Amino acid sequence: MPSLERFIEATNAAKSSEEVFLLFQNALKKLGYDRLCYSLITDHPSLGLEAGHGVMRNYSEDWMKHYVQKSYEKIDPVPKYCFSTNKPFTWEWVINSLELSNDEKTVMNEAQEAKLLDGIAIPIYGINGEIAGVGMASSAGQTGINKDMLCKIRALAFQFHLAYTEKESQEQEQIQCLQNIQLTDREREILLWAAEGKSDATIADLIGVSYPTVRFHLNNIYKKLDANERTFAVVKAIRNGLILPNFVSALETPIKLVR
Repeated sequence: MPSLERFIEATNAAKSSEEVFLLFQNALKKLGYDRLCYSLITDHPSLGLEAGHGVMRNYSEDWMKHYVQKSYEKIDPVPKYCFSTNKPFTWEWVINSLELSNDEKTVMNEAQEAKLLDGIAIPIYGINGEIAGVGMASSAGQTGINKDMLCKIRALAFQFHLAYTEKESQEQEQIQCLQNIQLTDREREILLWAAEGKSDATIADLIGVSYPTVRFHLNNIYKKLDANERTFAVVKAIRNGLILPNFVSALETPIKLVR
């Protein structure tokens, strides 16, 4: 069993939501669960995200494609039962204890045929009725799940959800902030040439201004993008659509202006 304390420390220190998911994936793999699917069962206004099955996952693409094509998210009894409980439960319990329709039985049977064995579901209730869910399974089976292990997995899942949503919120805020950034035409021009690897002195010659003027504009760019050097600024600008560096190669070399 992975240490919950170390898992909390590692996920809290993670740099991104993807890293948090990878840490969770590795922790569950040590328990025999190598298949993982994290879903937003309801809309999450707190994150600005809509409901979605498999927001983060490592289920096989064949199964996910089949699941979507058959619209199983509308009849899958596992996420449906998450509306009725806040406790973790096994898929076996769903099969043996609930009165399932033929379509619901088909979903569960085909999941087993896809080597999603010994399945577990962890409902996670958030603010304002938001519900997320973690589903996990073993491709080999024989995990020997018991009540104690189920409770420990639930603790891991809750910490994953808290750390993941915190990182996701931060990333969404950063994206929103960057989307609101306005670059001047000159700042965009300088960033485009920087993206082409041109030095400050070369950029000054290309656009017909002095070297200090280029530095002045770059410093303003760094402040707007919350970056401390040009490579980071270029990457953030490209990632958020503030510049399209492939256009630079089509530009003709500007005529230098008289200083």
